[in-house]
Amino acid sequence: MALPLTLMRSAGVAFKGNIKLTLIVRGKLIRNVDKRYVRESMVKIGVCLFPRVIYRQVVLTLPKQCRIPFHNHSNQKRLYSWFMVLAKACLSKLIQAHFKTDACEISVIVFIHTHSRNDNYNLHLHVVLAEGVFFPSN
Repeated sequence: MALPLTLMRSAGVAFKGNIKLTLIVRGKLIRNVDKRYVRESMVKIGVCLFPRVIYRQVVLTLPKQCRIPFHNHSNQKRLYSWFMVLAKACLSKLIQAHFKTDACEISVIVFIHTHSRNDNYNLHLHVVLAEGVFFPSN
């Protein structure tokens, strides 16, 4: 079952106590050329992964007010790793809420980018997300 894109505009998850981070999904800002490239890339990636599974690229961007603390952090490697784990947890919670069960698992591959095309510090994640869910029990 595919997750409608409209559900994936913004997602937040409480993680480790009171910390709540809202991740923004890039939607309408993607140009048509980029959309075609992304679609073709997802088909190429899909051939190497699970057969007959459709993949979607999701871009999660760190809000501007968090960029300076991330950029100046003394242990960026650990912070970036935590950010990728948080993104997976956030998407997982969003999809589990959509399917109304926490017995399902998602399949993701996460890539981190720290700079935008114009070389500004713009921390964001590219997520290759399999549409639908897996139920480990069967």
